[in-house]
Amino acid sequence: MTSSRQLAAIMFTDIVGYTALMGHDEKNAFDILRKNRQLQKPLIETHGGLYIKELGDGTLASFSTVIDAVNCACLMIKACEDIEGLQLRIGIHLGDVVFENNDVFGDSVNIAARLQALAPVGGIWISESVHKNISNKQGIISTFVREENLKNVKEPVKIYEVDINSFHAESAAPVRMFAMMSQDKIENPKQGSFPVRKIITIALPLLALGIAGILIIPGIVKKQHARNTLIPAIEKLVIENFRPPTEAFDMGLEAEKYIAEDSALIKLWPKISTTPYLITDPAGVEVLWKDYHTPDAEWRSAGITPLIGTRFPRGYLRMEFRKEGYQTIEYAGSLAAGPLGQDSAAIKLDAIGSLPEDMVRIPKSQTYMYIVGLEQHGPKDVDAFLIDRHEVTNTAYKKFIEAGGYTDSKYWKHPIIIGGKELPFEEAVKGFLDKTGRQGPAMWEAGTYPDGQAMHPVTGVSWYEAAAYAEFAGKQLPTVFHWGVVAATARTEFIVPLSNFNGKGTIPVDSLTGISTYGLYNLAGNAREWCFNANTDQKIRYILGGGWNDPSYAFNDAYYQPAADRSLTNGFRCMKVLDGDTTTALLKPVDAAFRDYLKEKPVDDKTFSFFLPQFSYDKKPLNEKTETTLDQENWTIEKITFDAGYNNERMELYLYLPKNSKPPYQPVLFFPGSQALFTKNYNLASVEGRIDFILKSGRALVVPIYKGTYERHDGIKSDLPEATVFYKDHVIMWRKDIGRTIDYLETRKDMQSDKIGYVGWSWGGFMGGIMPAIEKRLKAIVLNVGGMCMTPALPEVDQINFLPRITQPVLMLNGKHDMYFPVETSQKPMFNFLGTPAKDKKMILYEVGHLVPRTDFAKETLAWFDLYLGSVRE
Repeated sequence: MTSSRQLAAIMFTDIVGYTALMGHDEKNAFDILRKNRQLQKPLIETHGGLYIKELGDGTLASFSTVIDAVNCACLMIKACEDIEGLQLRIGIHLGDVVFENNDVFGDSVNIAARLQALAPVGGIWISESVHKNISNKQGIISTFVREENLKNVKEPVKIYEVDINSFHAESAAPVRMFAMMSQDKIENPKQGSFPVRKIITIALPLLALGIAGILIIPGIVKKQHARNTLIPAIEKLVIENFRPPTEAFDMGLEAEKYIAEDSALIKLWPKISTTPYLITDPAGVEVLWKDYHTPDAEWRSAGITPLIGTRFPRGYLRMEFRKEGYQTIEYAGSLAAGPLGQDSAAIKLDAIGSLPEDMVRIPKSQTYMYIVGLEQHGPKDVDAFLIDRHEVTNTAYKKFIEAGGYTDSKYWKHPIIIGGKELPFEEAVKGFLDKTGRQGPAMWEAGTYPDGQAMHPVTGVSWYEAAAYAEFAGKQLPTVFHWGVVAATARTEFIVPLSNFNGKGTIPVDSLTGISTYGLYNLAGNAREWCFNANTDQKIRYILGGGWNDPSYAFNDAYYQPAADRSLTNGFRCMKVLDGDTTTALLKPVDAAFRDYLKEKPVDDKTFSFFLPQFSYDKKPLNEKTETTLDQENWTIEKITFDAGYNNERMELYLYLPKNSKPPYQPVLFFPGSQALFTKNYNLASVEGRIDFILKSGRALVVPIYKGTYERHDGIKSDLPEATVFYKDHVIMWRKDIGRTIDYLETRKDMQSDKIGYVGWSWGGFMGGIMPAIEKRLKAIVLNVGGMCMTPALPEVDQINFLPRITQPVLMLNGKHDMYFPVETSQKPMFNFLGTPAKDKKMILYEVGHLVPRTDFAKETLAWFDLYLGSVRE
């Protein structure tokens, strides 16, 4: 038995919520534990740390230096931002410990463990001994929290918190300077050479002064430029954009050359950059990127994997992963938004020649089915698979014909149903003819494709022909779920403008740059793409993505047609499942939800009058209590609790009061997006950069914690309407939450309760098509990216029945490329159904997706409230 006493930095980590997760989802819990191990062990070891042991879902490690421990902890927390479900709390203490038989003992271990247990979610709490060691380190800021008497520790411990937002990767990179300096001696000249010595004596200081002037003066000017020009420009881009453009990142890099330690720049880095955790299989892969909007720009190298803590812009990027001897991976997306895949921490590259030609590996993932009409079927787990990078071309399809594709029945595995009747193979294929009566696609002539279209997608084929070709190629048609994984419809605003909806015809499959997440081309437009799944009828099959002659919103719609249809836009691409695939259930028929709001009608007034009593509640005492008051630089935040209007529950309300105006305030009630249903704790800072312009205008911001959201989560799993009593009950509770909130506002003399505004965001925009019809105390309504859904609710809570009863002024702000609420089938019907007089309702469309530009959102919203609530300065 050997032991040694040393001074060491001890780090304890713990996975937040792991025990609860084990209680209801053991498989996911073990997956989180595996990801945690894959993250922590290499990070600890690359920082010179000792990965001592795992304690359940926690880890114990030691480091020889404090700075290595803190840098490692910061990178862990940063990496967790891009690993779904993994949240840590970390404690670090510096002190004497005893190392014995691969373990560590002593009071210092206990202190680190206690600090970890006290730390908040995503927090790093450190002792004073650690704080003193990092207090002068660039890029790491720690602030005093409190003094605490820790269990089994004699003296109180002063606790500090590391500001993770101030941390940036360069502070973690060891900077080693090996400067070998040698000074050449000036040999004394020969006797009598005094003038030479004198010249040297005089000239050297003058030369040094001149060099100093050349070097220092421009440096000062550049520092001034960085502080006075670049920093304000970056701040402006951050304020004006929810996703700061790459330009802001580049300006940050330029400013960092001269003012790396500037506090303003340090605070901006988390807003304009992200530091993902990128490892590859194999390692040693070069990662390159460019802005998605500039496909012709030069590639920029981020370095060689593994990349831990390397900065990337937060915006939408094109990326390539390159290594000699391996197939290059193309990727498109924001590295701030999530991992590249979920089956492993590593991005897998395949050796050249190991995959079928023109196919791409797609990692195991979940598809949330951001396809209008199919949203209710997500999320679904989808195993890793291969898929064609491009649509099947005329050239490839001709090989199928030449190989006897239309005469060999072995490729035609599915019953061919035409005109409601199943036909024998020989009879059925006689109907699959080109323009001249030869077998082949409907758009071909004389058995071949039009001149100059060898690399165009094959079109004019039925589902049966597409499925037969896939069988010939040893592949299959993708299911709607596989297609949903790769299509990236959530990024419509980026993809569609670079895709073929030209209304003129197809183009070569590799000629446009509108690639999707995994580097696939033309999923939007060019040719529609047959998918494997039937609707509820086997002779009806899905065909997705839209074609060259479709409106661009077809990219987001669940479209289906008879499997025998051979329209000039019908094309396809193929996929291939991998060994061990467990997703055969995804091949089953899939029903689509679609509501034709041009034909549907709301209920009449008499029927609607029967719906209203369900929303009533007893006006009992609120029993309100101010739980906390937080004083911030520009506003004060009050947390208030009071009795809800149901089930003897209490509800929370966060009230933001601006400091730039005097009461009484105009209150603006906020209804959030669906992320509130999936986030466990409300973040007080979530308004910053999103809706803080309400406060800057001098109005109060009112944020109720609605039933099922944040701390009041109760098992509701979707924001989509459902024809269930469970959903109906929630709509009723949400209305009562709003009612009780306004009841509370009416008790306060510092609120103008007769001038209440409503801002609904996404899900809140949808709910803004219901709540104002019931709650007339809402006087002016702003719906940000709202619309109508394709899934029905029970009539008594169905949005269509409430829209005509909304008579308050309504402003709708929407994107032309919205993947949730398409313009023609969702946004415009909502606007048209509103009962608001024409002069008091307005709809503005922007060339974006499901996110209106922040500057426009702020400008139009404030103008609307000024018009209908009155200026706050009045």
